[in-house]
Amino acid sequence: MSKIIFFDIDGTLYDSRIGIPESTVNALNRLIANEHKIVMCTGRSKGMIPEEYFHMGFDGVILGAGTYVEYEGKILHQELMTPEEVQTVIDWGKKQKIGIILEGEKYGYYDLENTDDYYIAMKNKTEADCKTTLYPLNEAVDVPKWTYHHMELSKKPEIEEILGHKYKGTYHEPVNSVEFVPLGVNKAKGIEVILDHTGISREDSYAFGDSANDIDMIKYVKYGVAMGNSVPELLEIAPYQTARVDEDGIEKGLKKFGLI
Repeated sequence: MSKIIFFDIDGTLYDSRIGIPESTVNALNRLIANEHKIVMCTGRSKGMIPEEYFHMGFDGVILGAGTYVEYEGKILHQELMTPEEVQTVIDWGKKQKIGIILEGEKYGYYDLENTDDYYIAMKNKTEADCKTTLYPLNEAVDVPKWTYHHMELSKKPEIEEILGHKYKGTYHEPVNSVEFVPLGVNKAKGIEVILDHTGISREDSYAFGDSANDIDMIKYVKYGVAMGNSVPELLEIAPYQTARVDEDGIEKGLKKFGLI
């Protein structure tokens, strides 16, 4: 019987130092050969994902931490910020002197006027990791989510209140950033949408992740697996663990469950 496996990208399928390990690519191909379903489940919005990732055989994608859900070419769920909300995010972020990255459906957007060394380095790393070019904030269209970089965590409730508590931020300590998505939206909700659409049982669901925004999905699926390089808060709650992404963690984890 076919199983369905959900994969985060950064720190799970992809390592910024080595890219996607060959063992991981081979493991995904073996899953497909074994007639299992595979779904990309990432915090990245569509415009922040290299084109070649969409040609790796994924049956579906959950993007923007659940703001966009697609399966076998059919869009099942999509949420976008209003232009007014986008402008509020930009204006408030600039006032607070925070690094702003808007993640759009086609492109990502950055603050051209921010010359802080940390922000420029982060912007360059984002372009390298995502194999994309970031465009100025004033060109932003079709934005489902955003990230504030180098932000004081105590400021998070302020922008959430300004936006009417329609958005909630998740703190990513390793990169000192806060990722904002619509309230009630997360990777687990995206998984639920796909399971409802396909009729695949939750008992046949697996997920691999490493970050704070993976906690919901790791808890939701039947078999939630934390990578060896995961943040402590995920390692604490994950029922299963595998090796690091750069130590063939995906291949080893899938073999452990007899999926390949």
